[in-house]
Amino acid sequence: MGLSQLLRTGVSALARTRLTSTQPIGSTLLPSNLIPSITSRPVLSPFSHYRRTMATQASSLSDFGHFKLLQSFDIKYAPVKVSKWRSEKTGLTVVVGDHAAPVTNGHFAIASEIFDDTGRPHTLEHLVFLGSKDYPYKGVLDHLANRAGSNGTNAWTANDHTAYTIATAGSEGFLNMLPIYVDHILHPTITDAGFVNEVHHINGKGEDAGVVYSEMQARENTAGDLIALNLQRALYPETSAYRSETGGLMAKLRVLTAQQIRDYHSQYYVPHNLCLLIDGAVPLDKLFSVLNEKVDPLILSHLPPNQTVPPAGWKRPFVETSTALPLSIPKDQTQVVEFMEEDESIGEIYFTYLGPPPTDYRTNLAVKLLSEYLTSSATAPLQKEFVEIPKPLCTGIGFYTEDRVNKNEITGYASDVPAKHLHTLGDAIKAKLGKIVREEGIDMERMSLVIRRDKRKLLNSMESNVSGILADAVIGDFLYGDKDGKDLAVTFDDLEDYAVLEKWSAQDWVQLLDKYFVSASSINMIGKPSAALASKIETEEKDRLAKRREELGEEKLKELERLVEEAKAESEIAPPSEMISGFPITDPASLTWVPVETAVCNVPGKEIKGDQGELQRHIDKDDVELPFQTYFSHVKSNFVMVSALFDTAKVPPHLKPYLSIIQNALFSLGVKRADGSELTHEQVVDQLSDFTVVQNAHFSFRGAFSEVFVISLKVEKADYEKAVQWIRDLVTGAVFNKERLAVIIAKQLQELPYEKRQGTSVARSWINRLAYSMEKSTSEACSLLSLLDFVPKTANALEDEPETVIQRLEEARQYLLDPSVVRVSVAGNVADLPNPKASLARSFIPYQAAQPLAPLSTAEDTLTELGQNPSKKMVLVPMGAIEGSYAYHYAKGPAGWAHPDLPALRLAAAVLNASESYLWKSIRGAGLAYGASIEVDPESGLTGFSVYRSGDAREAYEVGGKLLRGLADGSVELDQNIVDGARSTMTYEYARKSETVAAAAMTAYLNEALKEVGKDDDRAMLERLPHITLQQIRDVISRYLLPIFDSATSIGAAAVNSGKAAELEEGYKKLGFEVERRELPTFDGEPDSESGSESGSSMSGEESGDERSEDGMEDIRSP
Repeated sequence: MGLSQLLRTGVSALARTRLTSTQPIGSTLLPSNLIPSITSRPVLSPFSHYRRTMATQASSLSDFGHFKLLQSFDIKYAPVKVSKWRSEKTGLTVVVGDHAAPVTNGHFAIASEIFDDTGRPHTLEHLVFLGSKDYPYKGVLDHLANRAGSNGTNAWTANDHTAYTIATAGSEGFLNMLPIYVDHILHPTITDAGFVNEVHHINGKGEDAGVVYSEMQARENTAGDLIALNLQRALYPETSAYRSETGGLMAKLRVLTAQQIRDYHSQYYVPHNLCLLIDGAVPLDKLFSVLNEKVDPLILSHLPPNQTVPPAGWKRPFVETSTALPLSIPKDQTQVVEFMEEDESIGEIYFTYLGPPPTDYRTNLAVKLLSEYLTSSATAPLQKEFVEIPKPLCTGIGFYTEDRVNKNEITGYASDVPAKHLHTLGDAIKAKLGKIVREEGIDMERMSLVIRRDKRKLLNSMESNVSGILADAVIGDFLYGDKDGKDLAVTFDDLEDYAVLEKWSAQDWVQLLDKYFVSASSINMIGKPSAALASKIETEEKDRLAKRREELGEEKLKELERLVEEAKAESEIAPPSEMISGFPITDPASLTWVPVETAVCNVPGKEIKGDQGELQRHIDKDDVELPFQTYFSHVKSNFVMVSALFDTAKVPPHLKPYLSIIQNALFSLGVKRADGSELTHEQVVDQLSDFTVVQNAHFSFRGAFSEVFVISLKVEKADYEKAVQWIRDLVTGAVFNKERLAVIIAKQLQELPYEKRQGTSVARSWINRLAYSMEKSTSEACSLLSLLDFVPKTANALEDEPETVIQRLEEARQYLLDPSVVRVSVAGNVADLPNPKASLARSFIPYQAAQPLAPLSTAEDTLTELGQNPSKKMVLVPMGAIEGSYAYHYAKGPAGWAHPDLPALRLAAAVLNASESYLWKSIRGAGLAYGASIEVDPESGLTGFSVYRSGDAREAYEVGGKLLRGLADGSVELDQNIVDGARSTMTYEYARKSETVAAAAMTAYLNEALKEVGKDDDRAMLERLPHITLQQIRDVISRYLLPIFDSATSIGAAAVNSGKAAELEEGYKKLGFEVERRELPTFDGEPDSESGSESGSSMSGEESGDERSEDGMEDIRSP
């Protein structure tokens, strides 16, 4: 796996990832082609840059037993205290981030160094979850975690650490889980049977299988992994662990043994190489009672007596090994890396430099700010030169850094590069950087803007993602900082660093650019798509398997099948019932929820009450009436999010796709403001950047109501009215001119090849095309499949008849100005706003008078005939860019959030999807897929089943159906312990939805004003769960979920490797489906000789949309 793809603050691609049912039917993360943005996503995802704010030393804490306090300090501009202890007896490190939150998070990190490509760090990560010495049963950890108020455990493997995670509602369940989790990490069973099932085996067909093997098979030949691995190989010598593929190359996994993994565990999984980061509202006395009385004694019972801490001969990974030898790039090196792709029109470019040491925080921050100066908006020098042009040389350009022991990596990338520019663009970028150093210099006005925005975003991140910020900083410090924690406080001194950097001169910034970019050598990778490679790999794999089958013979294959079944049987031995039932279940009543106070300004046609308390009185002090419905949700925050929601149901079918252009262009067009002034697109970009922390234009609100077009600005509370004015002017005054639209549409077009390489997106696209009408649904008219046709045609039309395109954009805009379709949400520190209603009255869209509010359209309103009556239809899409298959199936379910069967059905889905539960064991545990899950969407009235990274999605679908039929008729036991655990997991899921102040405020709006189920519906749902019986669960499985697994009552779509398409097609036909093969278009050149663009979509960037997940703003049903 490409090591630079691993996100330190989230579950990485090398993660024991589970699929959940938290998204509605048809939902995925917003595709890049539907996010208005400036900076494109790299194929190699950077580590998150959540970092520091000023720290002050705190002296109120002390030692706890034999855990000695090393450091303790308050983060000055966030209500968080960070403290670090180490056990004198075991060397175990514990860091606590103390802050108020309804969820307690744990990140348990091991410095996992490896000097080969066997993937032992990754395989060990998986095997840890199969049982410990004291709990020697597969799945027991997740069963107990579910009862503790979690959604199970998880982990990821990067190339310098492995992190194990758990998050629970409240702290009680977390403390109960802590010793059990540590036991699994430090004392796993690592059995031969577990290795066979979870890592690798040869099945009775002579094929390679196993969860890890299947995962890496789906990744090894993708663009991101191939480029990342070759970068590592070129940059680091064989003496460096950073050179290794920690995920494991398939050829190495095929010869790896369980004993090799045991040996690796004994060397690195030791208490003095383990850091427990715990954050949330955790009582320290209770935490250290568990650590002193349970965790440390457990560890000591497995250690030799009188062992020193650390033991003699121990070398700290990375810091005291050959990996720490000095590194240099003596001269520029360039390599071409081919990746599988039938569409050869678009590639990628990467170039890596050596940066400052990881503990030089100020210089690293300066490099980050310089990178943002160069790339982070349409006015950035590199964006203007290479992206914001009529014929883009790429659709996005950026830099990211990764911590390394001596010198950090600085990696630049150019995304979606036309094939003809792949060999020249890298030199052009470097030439531009050199020109800035020698001639142009640094624009200090823009640099000041970048610094101000970065500080605002830091403060916002401390509200919206404090756990991620802590994990990034603490894990980095554990790996590379002073072992006694002396560097930890310094990592949170950002504001002091900002103050110093604000005083830098233009020459200081030029010198930094010259040192780390212009005068420095780099490793350059050209990612080139290759249709021939896809065919070659397919042929080689078929030949290899055929040769193996011939060598093994029929009898040996039968023996291998028997051994696999025996291993499976051994691994699936259930833990004693009392081991599960004796573990306490989290009580929802014990949770502390983020307080939200609400107020409403109603209009005719819709009456919402709100809290009718102090906030309502504050709002009503403004003696004005608003002609649009407005919902205010107050939380303690430094920020306010203003969102305008426009229901697009009235937009005519022929205009609906044009909203995708408006969505992409909105924050980077020229604007005619209400005061008559006219701004260029560059002025708009810079002025928005100078006061916002989030800019968003997207379909849906927190994963619901996909027909609603939402425009949001998040600002400091002092800029509330300014945000309102800007939303007004963006909507009413955006200037559509040919030249600017040509640039935006060219980028959108050029990104489409990347989007259509993603198997899960393609499969989701086609199932949605079957279920939702393009004529009725704006989000479907703006989906990947629609844009593959619409964007090339519009690019040509803009060249030939621009007035027609502009006229249709103007017509589409007018439908957003209908007051009967507009709703406004103001979420954040509303109580501190002096005149929240009056500001809206004078500064929002100037509607003359209130009109009755039209009912909010739902996904159910946009269903096709097949969506309303799913039956038999199956679309199969062969793809050369993927290995394996991805599939989705839909059937009818309950419609409406108040449906009486919904609580039982949601619980049934939680039971089926839970870690180590029914679907996990029958599909993932059998090696049929990396993941499978049930989905429930009351908005559309559909239920669904998804299969992710499967060797045979059809077989996984069959097995899932057999399982659910057994649960429905009672031939498969519905385990009370699993049901109890699922109830507790749902407690966590609902607490997580309102974990931060921003999320809590918008959840209140979603529930009360949009779903109309009441502000506290999530808590009400939790109160219903204990009363749902096992028979009710069986009933809803039979009524709503079994139809998914019957071709007569379901529809489906699958994306599959081209070489396996015939086999899957035949399999689905045998199940009764009418299978239709569909091909995605290939972009093999420019749409015509004049238009100057190739193909693409749009993407999430620094200026807009980069904090969607934190603030709950996400698109749904968008493949």
